[in-house]
Amino acid sequence: MRPTYETIDDLRNERSVIEAFCNPFDYQYAKMPKQYHLDYCVLKQGKVVGFCEVKVRTNNHNQYSTLLLSLSKVSAANGLKEASGIRSILLVKWKDRFGYTYFKNDWPVMIGGRTDRNDWQDIEPVVHIPISEFKFVG
Repeated sequence: MRPTYETIDDLRNERSVIEAFCNPFDYQYAKMPKQYHLDYCVLKQGKVVGFCEVKVRTNNHNQYSTLLLSLSKVSAANGLKEASGIRSILLVKWKDRFGYTYFKNDWPVMIGGRTDRNDWQDIEPVVHIPISEFKFVG
C-alpha cells in the first residue's frame, strides 16, 4: 500500500483555498472521498455545479512557466465530466497569487514528478499547464 503524504496542515491549507474561491460567489463545498481523485464538489443551493482539485504551492506563480499536475487528476476530471456532464476546475494558491483554470485535454504530457520523497511512484505521466491559462483572483 502506498504511504499517504497529506498532512493536517495540507488539508487545512486546501480548505482555506476552496473557501476563498467559494465564499464570494455564495457557493458551498463538500470534501470528496479519495476514490474520486479530486478534492471537492462545488455546490450551489445543494446541487453539484463543479468538481475541484486544489493545489497549494510554495513558490511564486511566475517562477515556472507551467504547473505540473498528475495526469491521473486530468483523467479523474474527464471521468467525472463524462459521468455527470459537470466540469472540473483546478484551484492553485501560490505564495503570491491565487488562480484557477478549467480542466481540458490539450496540455502536453511528459514524465515527471517529485524526487524528494524517494518514492518511485512519484514519477509518473504529468501534464504541463501553462501559467498563462490561469485566471487570477484578486
